[in-house]
Amino acid sequence: MPYRANYPATVTEVLDDSITFNPAAIRAVRALARAKPWRGEPRIRALKIAECFESLAEAYNLDGLRITFCTEGADCYIPGRREIRLHGGQLSVVTFLHEFGHARGFDERRTCRWSINLFRKCFPRSFARCRQVGHMLVNDSGR
Repeated sequence: MPYRANYPATVTEVLDDSITFNPAAIRAVRALARAKPWRGEPRIRALKIAECFESLAEAYNLDGLRITFCTEGADCYIPGRREIRLHGGQLSVVTFLHEFGHARGFDERRTCRWSINLFRKCFPRSFARCRQVGHMLVNDSGR
């Protein structure tokens, strides 16, 4: 699928109560929620995300997909390397899910729709604490 920078203008545009998810993906992200990924040292938090990553990759049959935690640079998906890169100091579940959506081949609008709705389903209290800023969710509480 060719890349299109077609971000939604708002989070509300992509909220969808009728969206369905792979049941194994729901289990993986709910396990991450139970692990409380905002707790612990950065290395421990990265391990929690990496475990969810492995389960999601298996759920969607994405063999060869990698995740790397970096100390600098922007969070991104690099298609040519089949690699998700996350900045290890400030890990965001929504950003992780967003980049995973790109690994699935989604454009910006579809990946926002998938990641935000999956986050809302599996982290409802965290979702409720977030502010909507354009197409992004922002959590000022650090959780």
